[in-house]
Amino acid sequence: MSTALLDKVEAAIARTEALPETERRAIFTEFSPTRIRAEAEALSARHAAGEEMPLFGTLVSVKDLYDEAGQVTGAGSRLLADRAPAKADCTAITRLKASGALMFGRSSMSEFAYSGVGLNPHHGTPSGALVPGGMPGGSSSGGAVCVGLGITDAAIGTDTGGSLRIPAAANGIWGFKPSQGLIDDTGVHPLAPTYDVPGPMAGDPALLRRMAEIMAGRGLDAPDSGPLRLAVPEGAFTNDLSPDVAALFEAETARIAELGHTLEPVDMADIGAAITLNRTIVAVEAHRIYAADLERLETVGDPRVLSRIRFAETLTQDDIDAAYAARAAIVARFAEAMAGKDALLAPTLMRLPPSIAEVEADFDRLNVEMLRNTSLINLVDGCALAMPTPGLDPAWSMTMLAGVKGTDARLFAIADRLRA
Repeated sequence: MSTALLDKVEAAIARTEALPETERRAIFTEFSPTRIRAEAEALSARHAAGEEMPLFGTLVSVKDLYDEAGQVTGAGSRLLADRAPAKADCTAITRLKASGALMFGRSSMSEFAYSGVGLNPHHGTPSGALVPGGMPGGSSSGGAVCVGLGITDAAIGTDTGGSLRIPAAANGIWGFKPSQGLIDDTGVHPLAPTYDVPGPMAGDPALLRRMAEIMAGRGLDAPDSGPLRLAVPEGAFTNDLSPDVAALFEAETARIAELGHTLEPVDMADIGAAITLNRTIVAVEAHRIYAADLERLETVGDPRVLSRIRFAETLTQDDIDAAYAARAAIVARFAEAMAGKDALLAPTLMRLPPSIAEVEADFDRLNVEMLRNTSLINLVDGCALAMPTPGLDPAWSMTMLAGVKGTDARLFAIADRLRA
C-alpha cells in the first residue's frame, strides 16, 4: 500500500473539513471522506500490484457536469438535483481513473455552466483562493478554488465562453480550453454544444498537460525551436482594458520581447465586434435543452440564468441562421489573421477579478466583462491557455496564449518557452 497517497488524502480531507461549513458546501456539491478513503485504498492496491499509472495519486475535483457512476450530475441546479445517479463514468473520468487519478469530490459551478463569475444561489458562491471574498470565476468555480487552496492537484471542468480560463485567472492557476473534439465529451452534460469543451485546470503546467493528454487519449508534444512570432491583437482583446490590466500586459509583452520573440500587432477589430454572436448561439442551444423546464425554472432556477436562456425567445429563425453563418465567417477570419503566427498573446481578462459582493450588485455588466476576452476564443473556435502572470500580487493568471483549432500541442510547447 502507498502510505504516501493515504497520507496525502488525509491531509486534503483535513484541509477541506477545516473550512467553514458554508464555504465547504459552496466548493463541493459532493464530498465524502468515506468514499475518498475507500478509493484511495483501492488505488494503492492497484499501484502495489505493479499497475502502470501515470497520474497515480493525483487528486482531482470533478465539475458537477461530468457523469460519475453512482453520483448525480446536477449541473449546479435544483432542477436536476433529483436525477437518478449516473450508471457509468463518462469517457474523460474513465481515462483519468485508469491512469491513477483519484476523484476527490464534485465541485460547484454556476447553474448549467451559464456564467463567467461563478455565482450560485442554491449552494452558495465560494470565495476565490487569492483574495477573501473575491470572485471565484465561473462557471467551473469550485474546482478552481480547490486547486488554488491546495486541496486538490487538479480539477476538470468545461469551457463554453471561458469557464476554465476565467476561474483559473481568478485563482492564480493554469487553465486549458482545448480545441473542440480534442477531448471526448460523452457523458458531460451540455450547455451549448457548438462551444462546449471539457478540459483541466492545474497548479502547474506539466500536470495540466498530463491531464489533458490522458483526457484526450493522446500525446500533446510538439517540436518548438527558434524565436516565436506572436500576434498581439488590436481592436479586440486589448481594447478598453482597465488601467492596471493594460499596465501589466505592457510589462508582460516587454518581458516576452526581451526573450527574443517577435510581437506583431494584428487588427482583429472585426472579430471583437462579432462577440454578440455568442449570446445568440449559446442562448439558442441552451433553450433547446431546457425548453420543457422553463416554467419550473421560474421557481427553482437562478433568475440570472433563466433570463439568458429566455433571450432565445426574442430571436427569429432568420436571426439564428444569420448568427451561425456570421460565426463561420469569423472562424475563417481568425485563421486568416493568424497565418504565419505561432500564437496569439492577450490578457485573460479585461479587468482584474472583482469581489463577490460587486458581482452580486452589478451582475450583468461584470459578467460580460469577465467573459469578453475568453469568449472571443470560443467564438473563433480556437484553443487557449490561461497562464499565471509573473510578479503579480495577488498572483492572478492574467496572461492568455491562444491559437487556431488544432494547435493545442503547440500552445503547451510555446507556454514552456514563455516561462523561461
